[in-house]
Amino acid sequence: MTKENGQFDNNSNLKITDEFGADLGKLFRPQSSIPSEVDRAILDKASRKLIRPRGRHSIIRKIGIAVATAAVIILAFSLDLSRQSRQGTPVTYFAEAKSADIDHSGRVDILDAFKLARQIESAAAIDTSFDMNGDGLVNRDDVDIVAMAAVTLPLQKQGPG
Repeated sequence: MTKENGQFDNNSNLKITDEFGADLGKLFRPQSSIPSEVDRAILDKASRKLIRPRGRHSIIRKIGIAVATAAVIILAFSLDLSRQSRQGTPVTYFAEAKSADIDHSGRVDILDAFKLARQIESAAAIDTSFDMNGDGLVNRDDVDIVAMAAVTLPLQKQGPG
């Protein structure tokens, strides 16, 4: 070793002989080779275990993702509306559900909110009757109210008891 760089010199006598190298090779060489049939069988079995089969599991996963997405959208709408009501913005629920029926399908559903949102995004002339909260503007707040009306369950009158 040299003192300057802590490395072995090329001229040192630490080189091994060819016989010693061959002996080391024999010691650390694999004892036997793996037959190609065994190797192929192991790879086939591993690939069957590691690769997921397509089909029912994929469909269930997609349905789960769709349900989770819908839950997040509904939660976002409800949080936004509750935030608005705490800030003093009046949140109006409909005395008559037909007023929120944007697409005139006979019922208020999430498609009504979607259609109103698309009309607002397109910056086309929007019917002022779509002003659901009475603030004089047809905007995202009105879309949120229509969406909330679409997912709100009607209250059942309870009998005596």
